[in-house]
Amino acid sequence: MVTRAGFSRVVANAFAGLGFPNDAPSVHEFPTRMFLPGSDLTPLKENIDKIIEGLTRWEPSNRQRVYTPPKARVTGKDYREAVANMNNLFLRNNWSDGLPLVPATRETIDWILTGTDLPRDQVVAKILPRGGIATVELIAATLAMAGGRPEYLPVFIATVQAMTDPRFHHERMNSTTCSVYPGVIVNGPIARQIRLNSGYGCLGPDPKHPAGAAIGRALRLLIICAGGAVPGSGTMSIFGGPARYTNIVFAEDEENSPWAPLHVDRGYPKDSNIVTFVALAGTANVNGVRTTTEKAAIESLVVTAAFMRHSGNWTHSFESFPGVVLFARNAAGPLNELGWTKKRIQEFLWEHSKVPLRDLGHYEHEAPQPAPDPCPITRNPENIMVIVAGGDQSGHGYWMQAGYSGEFVPISTEIKLPRNWDALLERAERDLGPLPSNA
Repeated sequence: MVTRAGFSRVVANAFAGLGFPNDAPSVHEFPTRMFLPGSDLTPLKENIDKIIEGLTRWEPSNRQRVYTPPKARVTGKDYREAVANMNNLFLRNNWSDGLPLVPATRETIDWILTGTDLPRDQVVAKILPRGGIATVELIAATLAMAGGRPEYLPVFIATVQAMTDPRFHHERMNSTTCSVYPGVIVNGPIARQIRLNSGYGCLGPDPKHPAGAAIGRALRLLIICAGGAVPGSGTMSIFGGPARYTNIVFAEDEENSPWAPLHVDRGYPKDSNIVTFVALAGTANVNGVRTTTEKAAIESLVVTAAFMRHSGNWTHSFESFPGVVLFARNAAGPLNELGWTKKRIQEFLWEHSKVPLRDLGHYEHEAPQPAPDPCPITRNPENIMVIVAGGDQSGHGYWMQAGYSGEFVPISTEIKLPRNWDALLERAERDLGPLPSNA
């Protein structure tokens, strides 16, 4: 492989994800400037014999395709020291997100596994770019390290299945230079049953609704540990971002929405439990969203469209998914009473978020060809997700911009409940108290 300086670990991860042994990448790093048009190719010429040899003569020294490392054993003079030693071990080996972890003991993993009827050794997915194998047990272990509970496991497994759907190209999300991260929207009765927030503070943090943080953090740990997405080697995200710690996992406020919920729009029965997985690269609070009159509603939608217009999605998400617009219940209700259906809102936002080609600057060559002028941020208005979530007030909206590549299409997956579901919920109520409202 020929690559620019600093990308050798990314190449190694890519080789591993394709099933090659560790010694496969015969990487030749060259200065970044050599990859620019019109640059000096002398370093390439000086190493051409090595490159040819690697392409024609290399053979693996180790033909083992799957490697299962031994279980780590950590000790200490007391529990506090043992936990500290475990966290230090995980930091040294790049198995952590940098925050303290809960020990994933055999007993804890066994407890988490009561949240599924699947066998612990069943393979759920291969997590790219490194290609680590995510069994049910490994998924349970990462959920344990994030402080999760058994009733979260069905949602987490469905989330992993959605992320690794071949249509999504999750290897690019996990390795790109863009600051992209997962977004997970949960629909159906399970959302409230596991204390997933759809009301005030639905994007976190919220101690009354801990499920979103635990599931989102467990997903990041899985991406790091199995996928090898360590900054500077597996993931080349230039900035990263705070949302990457727990990603964004929340529920739609179906009870207070005047419109059909997301999963119904995507073809599922209303009473089904569904995870919808998207890639996000930024969020923005839209101030001044008021919908009590037609004039105020139009002004609020124009402001929302302005945030969408400046997100730059026309270059990457034209064919699929530009982002998610959130309306709180007391903005959505009055909109509906004024005759604003979801379809009408999508069409209005689509029309008013168009960008004149002259304003695209050097991005103009990345616009769809032939490029309409002005250029919409997506080909079809229905690609814009409109979801009801948030607290019991208006005054603010929210725009969640799609991630870098148009290949990150939204994926929905059904959540499978275990036979002991009612018992798990009874145990959760004993541990955590009565279910809170999603106010």
